Amino acid sequence: MSIFTDADRTSLVEMRALTTDSAGREVLVGLTFEETVFYMEYTNKRMQGYKDRPNSKRYLQLHEKHELARLEVLGTEIFVRNEKPTFQ
Repeated sequence: MSIFTDADRTSLVEMRALTTDSAGREVLVGLTFEETVFYMEYTNKRMQGYKDRPNSKRYLQLHEKHELARLEVLGTEIFVRNEKPTFQ
């Protein structure tokens, strides 16, 4: 069972936020599978109005970890597209 809906997947791929781990499972860039499950469950609960204050600190830490990794992916993609480096 996937933790992402088709709509999630489409959006996350466009944002360069989705990848696969060494076991072939879809995960958020920069997060482990377990972190991704927590992050997505927390996000979905918040969207439904549920307040999970005890876990908000962990969510924010994972959000920052994910966003930094996602921005790194974007930066690399832009570099490769613009600079066309030669890899040896």
